[in-house]
Amino acid sequence: MTDAPLAVLRSRLEDLLRHEAARDAAFRNRLLAEPHGAIEALFGGDPVSSIKIRVLEEVKGEIILVLPRPMTADELPDELLDYAAGGKYYGPHGTVLTNLCNFSHED
Repeated sequence: MTDAPLAVLRSRLEDLLRHEAARDAAFRNRLLAEPHGAIEALFGGDPVSSIKIRVLEEVKGEIILVLPRPMTADELPDELLDYAAGGKYYGPHGTVLTNLCNFSHED
């Protein structure tokens, strides 16, 4: 497996989270305070529960540039690898989240 699908998956997840945070102030606040809870609330499960997530909010006059470290497929949980391969995530209580690449959040 190449790293390209993982980069696409991460980018898609970040785009969806940014979109929802821009649209919904309560979600934005929860994402800042409790990233995993916000992800679970939005998607019905948390496919990255074993990975630490830090959310930063820029302030006026500041730009935050994040340089992701290179990741290999063997560093990610199997559930997230299933997404990258086009599968489904079976979250807590049997919730099912289909591939994030196909996920669309309605405005």
